[in-house]
Amino acid sequence: MTFSIAELLANVVNYAYYILLGFIIVWILFGWFGRYPSNELLQRVYDIVHNVVNPIMMPLRERLPPLRIGGIALDLSPIIALIGLFIARRLLLIIIENFVRPVTG
Repeated sequence: MTFSIAELLANVVNYAYYILLGFIIVWILFGWFGRYPSNELLQRVYDIVHNVVNPIMMPLRERLPPLRIGGIALDLSPIIALIGLFIARRLLLIIIENFVRPVTG
């Protein structure tokens, strides 16, 4: 079995992508329910999720107002964050494949 730095980097990018994707989905789910959970375990999960996701979402929410449809306001920041996360993952994997793999083997 050979060790490949390019494969290691690609795996790190993929794992980071799926972890952040999971955090964003949990953040969306927490947004559908109450503001702050009463269960101690859920409070800790809530705090961890918000500490990870807020640096991504807050700049988007400041620049992108909610889409008003009648009496409903639709927050588009999670959709934009997921699209941006997907694009960043693809770009990083392309860079790894085209620039890192030829150099490291």
